Amino acid sequence: MRSYAARKFLPARRVFRTSRDAKPGVENVFLALEQDGIIGYGEASPNRYFHEYTDDVHLHLLGLADFLKRQSLHHPGDIAKIWEEAEFLLRPSRAALCAVDLALWDLWGKISHRTVSHMLWQQEAEPLATSVTLSLSDPEELDSSIEEVEHFPLVKVKMDSRADLSILRRLREAGARRLLVDANGAWTPEQCASLLPRLAALGVEAVEQPLPPHLDAEMPALTRASPVPLLADESCRLPGDINRLAGYFSGINIKLVKCGGITPALKMLKIARENKLKVMIGCMLETSVLISAGLSVAQKADWADLDGSWLLAEDPFQGPIFSDGTLYAGDGPGLGISL
Repeated sequence: MRSYAARKFLPARRVFRTSRDAKPGVENVFLALEQDGIIGYGEASPNRYFHEYTDDVHLHLLGLADFLKRQSLHHPGDIAKIWEEAEFLLRPSRAALCAVDLALWDLWGKISHRTVSHMLWQQEAEPLATSVTLSLSDPEELDSSIEEVEHFPLVKVKMDSRADLSILRRLREAGARRLLVDANGAWTPEQCASLLPRLAALGVEAVEQPLPPHLDAEMPALTRASPVPLLADESCRLPGDINRLAGYFSGINIKLVKCGGITPALKMLKIARENKLKVMIGCMLETSVLISAGLSVAQKADWADLDGSWLLAEDPFQGPIFSDGTLYAGDGPGLGISL
């Protein structure tokens, strides 16, 4: 198969702020795999927190061209075989591996005239309610930011070390029905002891990554005492992390670009369920390529946090439709996407 790798800057609809940084947009890397005139698409959204950078991911994918030229898809098992070989060649970049994996699934779906969801679960993707993210806002833009998300059924609020709960109260007063909180590791154990009961009283369904990963040893006691489920995000990247974290968190956030695509995400989902952990399928700032792949995996998850393409000012791909907080799969085989 022939491969084509390209990078593109994707401006955000608003500056996307977390406790770690502020992004006016992202530069993602895209991969196209062509076999017999049929094209499958993949995407990587590099995140420097995980030591992934656009330049490196792009070069990794360009350097994989000769290997991919010798590959072909004739059976669904070929995806796993190529993924395993690519994993070795692309180390340590899971983002580049994700782009390859998604392109393989999309390509095989188009070749076999099946959707990725049908290949995974033997049924087409059901529409899923997905959270929309209210990132940290400057005081002058907070009102308009709240107005933009308050009518959606599930809102995820980013928080920093200040943990401003007044935003949650405002959302409740505005009619927001369901709330999640993501601290991105910005809190201390002492803060959590005070905050978690108050968040439960406000009806928050779950809190992502309350402590930074280097404080994971504090999590078992915190999770046992918490009235709100606590989910690992930055602390859980790969399938091998899950058994280590069982008993530390109530659940995990699986992101395809974090772990290396659909193939390892399915393994993570299985291991999480074996450990009786809740599962969220999350995203970065991403186009419909990654969001469509996430929607397929999220059919068996507890929460979908797949607003990455909605957070962009413009999506170069057509695919899943986001309407009033619900994500509907795109038409067509594979990932159901097109340029």
